[in-house]
Amino acid sequence: MKSYDLVTLANRNLWRRKGRTFLTVLGMIIGTTAIVVMLSLGIGLVESQKEQMAQWGSLNIIRVDQAWSFPGEPEENRQRRLTDEAIEEIKLIEGVLAVSPAYEVGGEAMLGRKIGYISLIGIDPGMMELFEFNLAHGRLLNEGDKFNVVAGSMVINSFYDPNMAPGYWEEPPQSDPLELLDKRISFTLMNQRQQKRIYGLNVVGVLSDKSMEHAWSVFGPLSEVKKMRDFTMQGMGSTPGDPGFPPGKDIVVPDMPRGDARAREEEQYSFALVRTEDVSVTRAISQELRDRGFNAYSLADSLEGIEEQARQIQAVLGGIGAITLFVAAIGITNTMVMSIYERTREIAIMKVVGASFADVRALFLAESSMIGMLGGAFGIGLSYFLSYLLNKYVGAMMSPGMGPESAPLQISLIPPWLVLFALIFSMGIGLLSGLYPANRAIRLDPITAMRHL
Repeated sequence: MKSYDLVTLANRNLWRRKGRTFLTVLGMIIGTTAIVVMLSLGIGLVESQKEQMAQWGSLNIIRVDQAWSFPGEPEENRQRRLTDEAIEEIKLIEGVLAVSPAYEVGGEAMLGRKIGYISLIGIDPGMMELFEFNLAHGRLLNEGDKFNVVAGSMVINSFYDPNMAPGYWEEPPQSDPLELLDKRISFTLMNQRQQKRIYGLNVVGVLSDKSMEHAWSVFGPLSEVKKMRDFTMQGMGSTPGDPGFPPGKDIVVPDMPRGDARAREEEQYSFALVRTEDVSVTRAISQELRDRGFNAYSLADSLEGIEEQARQIQAVLGGIGAITLFVAAIGITNTMVMSIYERTREIAIMKVVGASFADVRALFLAESSMIGMLGGAFGIGLSYFLSYLLNKYVGAMMSPGMGPESAPLQISLIPPWLVLFALIFSMGIGLLSGLYPANRAIRLDPITAMRHL
């Protein structure tokens, strides 16, 4: 029997009993919808958590902080120092796109009559775009900049007017980040010898509020911030009779005794940013850095707990949907068995005129598969509709944003692979449900069946 004839005959047989076929397909629709929507809730949970975490930093950036150790700690337990040699080693790890070392200094600052405290971070200007420094106003740093800086979106709130400071019970007002653009900040640093220097920092750009990771920091050229850091370290490590170590080389290990010769070794950076090829490898690279002794952390490390929780939720919800689909499969089997009793003479005639066992089996399997396919297709459409309603109403109520422009939380997400899986799975359920009726049909004796004529 040709495939076209098989499909045509199966379709005609199905709609002989329209009401029964409709109810059987309806069972498959409900079962497919249940399992798709249930799984989509788990997927939506993971994706919504990723979106919320991305507001606090990129998921494919790892931060490696300087080494810290404690007195009496065994040498093998000490963290690796973040030196130039270590930076080159990290660059060679498979999956790492770029590494940007950084220095960090903090000090008092003045913006007009306002005073405050800021954290100044020195990075390579050419790396800012690669490390997702999203600009809202102005420009990013250029290679030739010396005292030009880029400020985070919340830095403006670090300043306050001492003559207009609110009471402790009052909420401080939020200022517009654009107030910083093209302004000059007086940045004061003091070293261990109580010497003071004031630097004039020109704000040439303000970062957007998409990433809170950079919101409270000011970023300047690496070379200039290193000089500032060297100045703040002058005098550290000196004792009576000890002239002190050279600037920038005096303190590299926090627990190192003053005057220890090992403290004269190469200094380490405050931290380094590591950009990975993709978020899928970030967690593995972060773990490898820790295995090598570095003090590394990434937001992607927190995804493991979220994904484990999502898998548990999907297992429970998917199990509920699977039960519904199993009941629908029983309905298909029942429909096909009833069809055999009603079509006994038809089956006998097919065998008498020369239809093989394979033709009879293929006919019944085609009918059950069509029920599964129809149920799966309409179930997927219904799933999209329910997912839309869940996101529009339930997601809006659960959304952390309070303003009218805040997007509703995507608590249900149906990716393309889930659609393909649902369609193939529903057809497979239909096919499996038709195996028993099909085998029963081919075992039917045509001589006995002819007596029903």
